[in-house]
Amino acid sequence: MASLVPQYPHALYALTTPEATRDSNGSWVTWEPEWNFVGYCREETNGKGSTITTTDGHAIVFAALIQLPVGTPRVNEGTEVLVAEYKLTQEEAASIGENLETWRREGKVRITGTCAKFDNGRLHCRLWI
Repeated sequence: MASLVPQYPHALYALTTPEATRDSNGSWVTWEPEWNFVGYCREETNGKGSTITTTDGHAIVFAALIQLPVGTPRVNEGTEVLVAEYKLTQEEAASIGENLETWRREGKVRITGTCAKFDNGRLHCRLWI
């Protein structure tokens, strides 16, 4: 009996910076950017050199198409993203910055890039980097 291959075997992370807040003295408090889990996905490398038209009307050759389940939160264009081979533990996610190059070499991180376009479709969502 053949085993089923999961439709979304990879994990998508986005680098976000929480908005600045004010402390009890009224001073602004800023936060460091952090990698947050967006959802499960399937990364497909653009081996054919296909292009997409971005929201500003420019045609670009994208590096990868990321397929996501319907209902995945929107990732804004310009957001740094990362696709990992599997969902990372909280400790691993907190240490992405210091381990990124090693994890790329080891294959734990499949691809990183900037979101060029996000499409929230009826059957699935797509993100191009």
